[in-house]
Amino acid sequence: MNDNCQVVWNLTSKCNQKCKFCFRKKSTDISLEKNKKIVDKLSNLKIKTLSISGGEALLYNDIFYLLDYIKIKLPKTKLILNTNCQCIEDNMLNVIISKFDALTLPIESVDSLYNSEVGRGSKHIENVLRLLEFCNDKIEIKINTVIMKDNINQIEKIYNLIKKYNIKRWKIFRFLPIRDAKIYNNEFGISDETSINIENMIYEIRGKQVMLDSD
Repeated sequence: MNDNCQVVWNLTSKCNQKCKFCFRKKSTDISLEKNKKIVDKLSNLKIKTLSISGGEALLYNDIFYLLDYIKIKLPKTKLILNTNCQCIEDNMLNVIISKFDALTLPIESVDSLYNSEVGRGSKHIENVLRLLEFCNDKIEIKINTVIMKDNINQIEKIYNLIKKYNIKRWKIFRFLPIRDAKIYNNEFGISDETSINIENMIYEIRGKQVMLDSD
């Protein structure tokens, strides 16, 4: 296997947000012991990065016990937390930094009303900014954005916000109308032509540090 293998582990489908554009599969969490067996198997592979995701990964009951085990079995693997920030209290910030090598945070809009309407919650951007302020220059930070028909006008505003921080990578995803999200295709879906125009616009304002994912 390639030494640059990257794994995304959707640890739980539980989530504390109700994003209309989300297409995660619903499932029941498996036990800590069974997850440790998965880690044992992963330890036999050459994994460069392991992204812990969900749902909201921090809602998995035994996440910190599992992280300690991952650190033992995969000591050279870069560990990334994909989180919506909502359940991270101030007293957890130093713990998060000590357990992970990088954070991936989601921003679809800087507007609280829009975030509320799409299911992120009205305080979503406040929660993200709190982490950015605390974690800037302390841990590698990445930003993910799902682009939809009604937040195209937010792209430059998002850039103007995140450029104030030491962001390693800003990754853009095109809305994908599958599973529960397919009923919102008329509301959120964008054409191939629009997708190309968005891509050109983003490269103009941000350059090569943006990663476009239209799959």
